Amino acid sequence: MNASFKTHSLRRVQGSGLRAGGGFTLIEVLIAFVILSIGLLGIVSLQALSKVSQHQSMQRTRAVTVADDLLERIRANPQGMTTYTAGSVVYGGSTLSAPAANCNTASCTTVELATHDLWEFEQALDGAGETVVSGGATRSVGGLVQPQACIVFTPDSGKTNTGILNIIVQWRGLEETTDAVVAGGRTCGGASAGNDRSRRQVIVSSYIVDAGDL
Repeated sequence: MNASFKTHSLRRVQGSGLRAGGGFTLIEVLIAFVILSIGLLGIVSLQALSKVSQHQSMQRTRAVTVADDLLERIRANPQGMTTYTAGSVVYGGSTLSAPAANCNTASCTTVELATHDLWEFEQALDGAGETVVSGGATRSVGGLVQPQACIVFTPDSGKTNTGILNIIVQWRGLEETTDAVVAGGRTCGGASAGNDRSRRQVIVSSYIVDAGDL
């Protein structure tokens, strides 16, 4: 009778052990699922942050490229400086109409060439070369976000077309950080300096020489 009692007790203990082991495995699965979910959320957040950073980098690269292109055009046509810098014009948002003369296929005067260059400059800012049709309207999608640009020229003393040229390009960033224009800096429209946390800006500067001034 004692041997039978011991065998029965052993079976009960073994059965209890199996039930305890099964419960512990379920907890492990739940913990692993929670950890995996947190990890996946982290990956998604990292990917979103990467996309934002990539977009910002592309916008800045485009701004510098467009400004550099206009600078080289002005360098090649310094006699048109008065046209390039006439008034306090803020470019961007299709403010200019297509010029009558297409200087890509026809001979132009210095004024006509400058007018054509400024139109192509604004087209590049707006990304007019890449468009989509949505709701019956055509939108430019290849340019900067809400671009604004201006051209500032400071001639040397006694010169007309020789001096320091600044091409300022600004756009709207995806996130608010700090205004790219510090208080006292020059803006191309929009809020006053230091008051727009979404504003991004690049300034391309160069010294322009007109042989006619020498």
